[in-house]
Amino acid sequence: MQVIRYYHDPAKAQETPVLDRAAQRSHMLRKTVIWDILLFVALSVSGPLVHYYAPLLCRIPVLAAFVPVSESVWEHLKLLFFPAALVLLLRYLVTGNLQKGIATTFAAGLWRAMLLMVCGFYTCTGILGKLWLPADIALYYICVIFLVLYIRRHATGQKKSSLPGILFLILMAGCLIWFTYHVPQMGLFLS
Repeated sequence: MQVIRYYHDPAKAQETPVLDRAAQRSHMLRKTVIWDILLFVALSVSGPLVHYYAPLLCRIPVLAAFVPVSESVWEHLKLLFFPAALVLLLRYLVTGNLQKGIATTFAAGLWRAMLLMVCGFYTCTGILGKLWLPADIALYYICVIFLVLYIRRHATGQKKSSLPGILFLILMAGCLIWFTYHVPQMGLFLS
């Protein structure tokens, strides 16, 4: 890290570090690696656990909105969305103004990862002719890795505002919850 030092008061010789743009970017990337690891671990652990215990958890009406209640592709998006949104909320509360626009970056990454999950599912079932569990599990982890790498790559070039991302995440959460209780008769929503 390159540091340029200026002395404002020669009598006190007090140093004030001023970082150049590349050093600031490098510093931010090092600080955010902990959040990226937390996101990866949270998604890697919570996804399989929630999927395994979903039949028990969906019996509790409040939790049914946040866990898969069927084997549809739409319901499996909850495995990716809600744990990532929880990590985002924690990250936003802790970093606050240090990472302006992080919610917009998360929203863009989540949208792409969820789209990858849907497209990957239909591609795999189209090629294999049926749902194959190892491919389904591999697809989930591919989406998790994609999301973490997307956020990692775009963590420093974020928009100035998190408002568009927060609005999108609220809309997506609302859709995930609404379609849990009001299931359309379409292939995406049916088991």
